[in-house]
Amino acid sequence: MTPPKEKKATADVAIIGGGPAGSTLGSLLKTYRPDLDVVILEREQFPRDHVGESLLPAACTIMDEIGVWDEVERHQFPIKVGAHYRWGATPELIEFNFLRSAEFERYERPAPFTGQRQLTTFQVDRSIFDKILLDHSRELGCRVYENTKVVKVHNEGDRVTGLETDSETIEARYYIDASGVSGILRRQFEVGIQSPTTLRNIAIWDYWQDASWAHKVGEGGTFIQVMSLGWGWIWFITIGNTRTSVGLVTPVEYFKQSGLDREEIYLKALAEEPHIVELLKNAKREHKLHADRDWSYISDRLSGENWFLAGDSCGFADPILSAGISLAMSGSRRVAYSILELERGTHDPVWIREEYDRIHKLNIGNHIRFADYWYSANAKFSDLEEYCSEIAKGAGLSLDAKEAFRWLGTGGFTDDLTAEGPSSGSYRLNDLKRTIQATSGENPEWEIGNFNHLTLNLEGATRQRSAAYRDGQVKPVESYRRGDHTLLLERFYKYAYMAISKSPWISTIIKDIKTMARRHSNLDDREMELVIFEILEAMLVEGWIEGAAITAPT
Repeated sequence: MTPPKEKKATADVAIIGGGPAGSTLGSLLKTYRPDLDVVILEREQFPRDHVGESLLPAACTIMDEIGVWDEVERHQFPIKVGAHYRWGATPELIEFNFLRSAEFERYERPAPFTGQRQLTTFQVDRSIFDKILLDHSRELGCRVYENTKVVKVHNEGDRVTGLETDSETIEARYYIDASGVSGILRRQFEVGIQSPTTLRNIAIWDYWQDASWAHKVGEGGTFIQVMSLGWGWIWFITIGNTRTSVGLVTPVEYFKQSGLDREEIYLKALAEEPHIVELLKNAKREHKLHADRDWSYISDRLSGENWFLAGDSCGFADPILSAGISLAMSGSRRVAYSILELERGTHDPVWIREEYDRIHKLNIGNHIRFADYWYSANAKFSDLEEYCSEIAKGAGLSLDAKEAFRWLGTGGFTDDLTAEGPSSGSYRLNDLKRTIQATSGENPEWEIGNFNHLTLNLEGATRQRSAAYRDGQVKPVESYRRGDHTLLLERFYKYAYMAISKSPWISTIIKDIKTMARRHSNLDDREMELVIFEILEAMLVEGWIEGAAITAPT
């Protein structure tokens, strides 16, 4: 006999989903507003396996912010120093190192979130990692209910009025859909999704015990392995001292046409990559074969009258760039800050929601755009030439290094203030240039190096407020907006704007930026110089400044 449901329960914030998006959001809310009553409803019982085990450094900054870094580090997950790709124009492994040219330092673990550890990240066993995050939310005071499924959403117009679970109905002031691809609120409000790419892939993966580490750096450091086949690619992610995630990504159409089942095509992929064969030589499979569609998409809108989408309910970017958890956590950070700001009542609620929609959709879109480039630039995809051609055609992408860089930059380098330097998605401008060089064999030059005279170009731009997310606040920042591009007058962009307004000569501009930046930045001279070149290059590519090569006055 089914027990009768309790009448009602109330909360300030009700979050559907206890994965990294939901738990991060709950922890952020309780970090800045311990008095808020936050409920997290998770349909499964943790621990449970989940794909997406390779992180980007941005996720660690948020772990530190919510106070869970020490606990994550205590579990001694492998430290991700970067990635090894067999991809593009060369048969050799391409190395991307978060530390650039610096040597990896030895740290006695558990280590604090300082120095190089702020630049690296983790490869994690999601069955352990997700539970750490959810338990931390509980410790901070969130009411966490596992094995609790939302069976019905009550709404009036664009407003949620309650969530019905299998045991009670919860009424809250704010509702968050962090339910992943299930998109419970997204589907309730019939929010459409757009797929700005032709990428239609399937991921098939399993776990292995006692595989060799692909590459060891110091104590606990390693690189994710991404190995291109002619018809897909393999990931090899060491997620613990003895456990490894090994997966295949291939186009759905190729999988269908192959005539193979999931087990057969998975084993075929592993057998075709000698590097992976060697790493698995003495390993034992767990025989927990999983499969999921990896279809990149963006939801048409990410918020409503009293609700927000977070994590994969917002959108999804192909896993080639390891962006899943980092996108989920950074998006949840914006949602949490938005709710905190709505609680303060300082800014227009419509503006807060619109800025979250604009910025996070742009962030997801940039990751999708970058993934498109990776696929279309892969010379090893001999069996997928038509597939890659369609990606390039759909994106209007030229594989000329200069044009490819400009295309990747059209999503906006100057919108996101999560890092000191300009980024597209979670990747710094310098990293994009290194990617293009590695995959195409061409070197996209720094255009700013061709000029010694710079002038601002604000024609057609309007001055308005844009959002910066920092220290638990949504801060209105003066900016210029032109089309899809936004020039935020904050940090290095503001310094550059002020310096160029004062003098057009690049030597004076760089000197003035350094003077202003040193008052607020701890970057060393080498890193600061790189950031300044990235900032000026981004402003040039996006048309905020114009350059000339002329004789300077004596």
